[in-house]
Amino acid sequence: MSEVYSVTGEIDFIAMVRAREHEELAEIVTRRIAQVPGVARTHTHVAFRAYSKHDLEAMFAVGADKP
Repeated sequence: MSEVYSVTGEIDFIAMVRAREHEELAEIVTRRIAQVPGVARTHTHVAFRAYSKHDLEAMFAVGADKP
């Protein structure tokens, strides 16, 4: 697990897990995280691409230079 965020909304935490293989990810989620006392359920989302800070700034600046 590389990062954990406390968030608002339907879920309480988002945990960033980095794994080389899907099987490794399945092991981490089902045998480790899901077994932690207090964890009622998990939702797994797989990222296919990571964006740099520069890319994110460019994406969210679309139209910012127009009046």
